[in-house]
Amino acid sequence: MTRKDRVVLYGRLGLILMAFAMIGGVVAEPLLRPLWPSRLTVAQR
Repeated sequence: MTRKDRVVLYGRLGLILMAFAMIGGVVAEPLLRPLWPSRLTVAQR
């Protein structure tokens, strides 16, 4: 396997892993949203 073939293979694997990570983030975001603290704090006197 030449160096160019190896770079192409690793590039494709990296893109596939990145796609799975993005899909996982989109799916997990609504499930994890209640666990995150809210960013907006309202102070009253």
